[in-house]
Amino acid sequence: MTTRTQLPLLLLAALGLSSVALAAPPTQTRDQIIARGKGVVGFSYWWGHGRWTTDSSAYRGSCSGSCPSCSHSGAYGADCSGFVAKAWQVPGTSAVTTDSHPYSTYHFYHNATHWTHISRGSTKKADAMVYRTSSGGHIFLYESGDPWGWMTAIECKSCSGGCVRAGRSASSSYKAIRRHNITDVVDTDGDGVPDAKDNCKTVKNADQKDTDKDGKGDACDTDDDNDGILDTKDNCPLVKNASQKDTDGDGKGDACDTDMDGDGVPNASDNCPLVKNADQKDTDKDGKGDACDADDDGDGVPDAADNCPKHANADQLDTDKDGKGDACDTDDDNDGLLDEDDNCPTVANANQTDMDEDGIGDSCDDDLDGDGFANDVDVCPLLAGENQDDTDGDGLGDECDDDLDGDGVLNVVDNCPSVANADQEESVVEGIGQACADGAVGEPPLGPTGMQEGFTPDGVPVEGSCGCTLPGAGSGHRRSGALGLVLLGLFLMRRGRRERA
Repeated sequence: MTTRTQLPLLLLAALGLSSVALAAPPTQTRDQIIARGKGVVGFSYWWGHGRWTTDSSAYRGSCSGSCPSCSHSGAYGADCSGFVAKAWQVPGTSAVTTDSHPYSTYHFYHNATHWTHISRGSTKKADAMVYRTSSGGHIFLYESGDPWGWMTAIECKSCSGGCVRAGRSASSSYKAIRRHNITDVVDTDGDGVPDAKDNCKTVKNADQKDTDKDGKGDACDTDDDNDGILDTKDNCPLVKNASQKDTDGDGKGDACDTDMDGDGVPNASDNCPLVKNADQKDTDKDGKGDACDADDDGDGVPDAADNCPKHANADQLDTDKDGKGDACDTDDDNDGLLDEDDNCPTVANANQTDMDEDGIGDSCDDDLDGDGFANDVDVCPLLAGENQDDTDGDGLGDECDDDLDGDGVLNVVDNCPSVANADQEESVVEGIGQACADGAVGEPPLGPTGMQEGFTPDGVPVEGSCGCTLPGAGSGHRRSGALGLVLLGLFLMRRGRRERA
């Protein structure tokens, strides 16, 4: 109860004006007003003030004496009109911890600035009851009960009574007033959302966030993503991931982890989002990092079976059969020489012989003697020369054939090296076979004496004549019989190797 007078307010009231702005107060539900009003319970009566806190450890204040000549200690407390103004949030929004006292009981009783006078019988929760006389007045917040009988009220009663929530009755002197911008909807949690629309009726959640759209707000839903894992144990509480997969073991599930493998590269730009590969190496440039690519070089051969997994080699050629494909082997023929230094990199030839010195080793040279005739058509592959004559047609050129006529008698002992005469029958001229002296093949023409030209009547060759002579000694052949044998041997060896290959 208050008996004080405030001349400025009385003068304004007499003029029908208010000391505060006339803008409408914020919309509130009845439950919000009651919830805020309950916060004052236990605080002291403080003449001309309106302030309290939700801090349970704060000092509630103390009042002594008779008001208005009472004394107060502490930072918190309220009188009856200061309390109702704060609970109603009139004339505007004001924190309960902010001290204010915009109206007296005179204003509440005589004016209608932010409230309306109503019939007492229609009083509802969060309405107020006020009386005023010339000497003072009182106001309290109605919560429930019979407006004409026993009711529950919240009020700051007096210096000795303090601020309480208790049952009481009210004389007929009291009028009922109702705050403007109040809604009758039920809002149990006081978050401004009516219970009929609130997805968490007992937990404040003005944003009404409902991640899994199950009708229960996240604020009161124990499984926000509805994946069957309680939020307290879910490594992605707002993203469904029943498997709880956590590739990098960082406590954040893959479903909501922006770097699933924990390599420092965000999933959106990681070419192996589930395998650590900070270097992002991608040999075949296919967009899939080597760390997770089953075919790093993109040659169609899986890495597990690829003899050169980092070098494209679909043919898997491995000349030396060492398990490393030629595409990545620095010594393809395994002869101990690096390919870059080897004159036959795919044919083993540690000796590096190169007969014609053309930079291609003999082991892989198609023209060993460098005479322009390929080995497979050269009648003398180991002897350079343009002459491809082959008298006996045995495949060996005359220049490297030790048996020109193919009669089984080597040139060096054959008395007719250019004419087949296996019997070696001699003519009248010693050392000259009859086969090349009887005119059948290449014999000298007869002279006027009836003797062969170039011979004496006794059949002895005349010095400097063109009579039949042994080719091995002076016929113009460039190699002796012994050299021919060597060359023949090399040729046959080469031909055999080519045929085996």
